[in-house]
Amino acid sequence: MNEKLNNYKELLNVLPRNNVKNSRTYVQKAAVMRDEASRVKKQVLREINRRYNETVIPNDNEDLKLAGEHLKDLKNNLYLLNEYNSSYEKSNLNKYLEELKKFYKNDFGIVNSNIKTILDIYNLVGVKITGESFFYGEEVSEYMNLFLTNDINSPVLKDTFDKLYWKDPDLLHHIYLNFRYLYKNNIKEFDKYYENKLKEEGITNKEEFLKGYTEKLWHYIILKESDIKIIQDKFLDGSLDIKEYDYEKVSKLEHDLFVVDMSENERFDCISKLSCTLYEYKNYLRYKDVIDEVKAIYNDKTNKDITKSILKDISKHEGIVVKMNKKIAFRRKLNKNANVEKFYNNMKTSLDELKRLYDEYDEALFKEKVVTLLNDNSSILDLLKLTLAYPINLAKIIKSKNEEITDEQLADEIKHLERFVRYPNNTIVSNITILDERDLSLLILDKYRLMNIMIRVEQLEFVNLDSLITLVKKIFTCYIINRSKISYENLVSATEWKKILDRESIE
Repeated sequence: MNEKLNNYKELLNVLPRNNVKNSRTYVQKAAVMRDEASRVKKQVLREINRRYNETVIPNDNEDLKLAGEHLKDLKNNLYLLNEYNSSYEKSNLNKYLEELKKFYKNDFGIVNSNIKTILDIYNLVGVKITGESFFYGEEVSEYMNLFLTNDINSPVLKDTFDKLYWKDPDLLHHIYLNFRYLYKNNIKEFDKYYENKLKEEGITNKEEFLKGYTEKLWHYIILKESDIKIIQDKFLDGSLDIKEYDYEKVSKLEHDLFVVDMSENERFDCISKLSCTLYEYKNYLRYKDVIDEVKAIYNDKTNKDITKSILKDISKHEGIVVKMNKKIAFRRKLNKNANVEKFYNNMKTSLDELKRLYDEYDEALFKEKVVTLLNDNSSILDLLKLTLAYPINLAKIIKSKNEEITDEQLADEIKHLERFVRYPNNTIVSNITILDERDLSLLILDKYRLMNIMIRVEQLEFVNLDSLITLVKKIFTCYIINRSKISYENLVSATEWKKILDRESIE
């Protein structure tokens, strides 16, 4: 087509345009040439589109899709098997009550939505909540009785809250404390619900279920990492540069990494293992501050048996609140205008103490769990699992190391740690104990020297680690391409065709 266009240009250049007649002839011939060029262009684009569609893999891997769906179903039940969590965490009460405490960060609608979710949790486990369940002050009683009989978006709720807030600025804190009291007094119902939930899901052997989940997760990861359709699409959308995967370039990278000749299968096996190791090591470094903080908690043996006295004080002050509420009810029964201010003052004093004590208890409980559930032979992975089981405490540790982190970034960090902890091929953190102070980078270097892979110590430094990971990933991807049903040359062609089709807006 380019040759034909060049011929047209040459022909037009020699046509005379020195008078009106010649100019008309010139325009007529140019129009004919334009139409012909347009026709040929469409023909070429149709041919490119045909070849593109014949070359690319159009459909997603059905096995990968099914494996992902099955995995998702299994993952939904993992919380039931968490050996570190009580029903308080399994029910997500910890999460929503913590949100309620942070009401100053949310608008009124989100606060009411949280309260409704908390009520739904109690209802789910079979705890009946009525207006009489709320007695942590007149304002709490009035608002929650109204909440139970109105839609959460009702203007009546907002008007009442605005009025009550100025009477008791700690209204939401007191509702939070009231919910904590209700959990504490209905813990048997919560525990029974989650015991029955295990039976309903047919989980009779926890270890077997976890083993099955881990095996299926590893199968899914392998399928995804080796899926040529995913790799192809990254080339096509430009997230991977196809030119960087040229055989000669990648072959040189390989040559610099392997110190002896190996078969392709041997190299593939080594690269696969190295890729897993680097993923694990990078995440170990990413959460090193968290690991060190929890280690410090573990090494402080004064953290043992520290919740007993706090719980005793909590029970004492909750008892005072219950007692004051009964006295108020009794006085009001005799005389609805009776002066009960001193009883409310006593209640308010205990509520202030309870606010402090529950914060202290949540912090102490985590420390006590670390000291009692871990031992000198516990692995780094055990430590991370326990820490992840208490996301509120984990969030505080992360935030103490990075005060500028946003709530969204914090949530992402915790989700990322969860993926890392569940990674089926964690061989380093599952074998290194919490007392082991060896340099992991040296262990990695020695391990892969034995496998005839030469890694330099500076490549394992945090600032250089991503470059090494990218290098290994590139080699791994080339192996996948070589073993696939679409060649590198075809991928190059398809990528170029895609650019042309996109530029011409052809689908």
